[in-house]
Amino acid sequence: MEAMKFYPAIDLINKECVRLEKGNFQKKTVFNKDPVRQAKSFENAGCKWLHIVDLDAAKDGHSENDVILKEIKIGTDLNIQFGGGLRSIEKIDELFNLGIDRAIIGTAAIENMTFLESATQRHSEKIWLGVDILKNEVRIEGWTKKSDMKVVDLIKAGSDLGVGGIILTDINKDGMMDGPNIELTLEIAEQSNIPIIISGGVSKIEDIIKIKTLENKGIEGAICGRAIYNGEIDIDEALNIFGDQNA
Repeated sequence: MEAMKFYPAIDLINKECVRLEKGNFQKKTVFNKDPVRQAKSFENAGCKWLHIVDLDAAKDGHSENDVILKEIKIGTDLNIQFGGGLRSIEKIDELFNLGIDRAIIGTAAIENMTFLESATQRHSEKIWLGVDILKNEVRIEGWTKKSDMKVVDLIKAGSDLGVGGIILTDINKDGMMDGPNIELTLEIAEQSNIPIIISGGVSKIEDIIKIKTLENKGIEGAICGRAIYNGEIDIDEALNIFGDQNA
């Protein structure tokens, strides 16, 4: 069995590495004005994967962060999963032509399942479904709007269409440093037969230890952002807990 994957996160706004609180664009903290250097530091620390979200594109549908993504891909050997504003097959094709390893589709998939079907038919398990939840409601467009689709229906649709997995974010936990929503993650894992990456609230090494115990329950890994930047989670320690990232 493969080791759990540890995904340090880079969220991009205006070409800077930021973190939000509960998805609130008014509560933004800039952690590094040089995301490329930040990515290289993650690689030097032993990470093999990187989670990148273009928040500008997710919120408004357009962005100038593409140049940052290209520089990170060229400047590191990291595997990259990327999401934010992926609303056309052409854009997804561009990503994979660039060498990005996974594309995370959220809003566009939720609003148009035919689009998700087309993407998975074209790129198979390299397409992952971004499921962002706030108080049991699915959120879209950079978490700014509520979707009418129920969580259970979204999970089933993604599973039926053959997505590679689910990036599950509890928005209420994101950036708040008070632990991930393990109960919600397990509940959704039981409803699906595809891997889940947990996101939101991973804030201390005890969370990493707890998540590690879930690897036989369909949890493939964890995304961590603010806790790394704040120094609350040591990357080397987290990697040792999760196991060989090359496995």
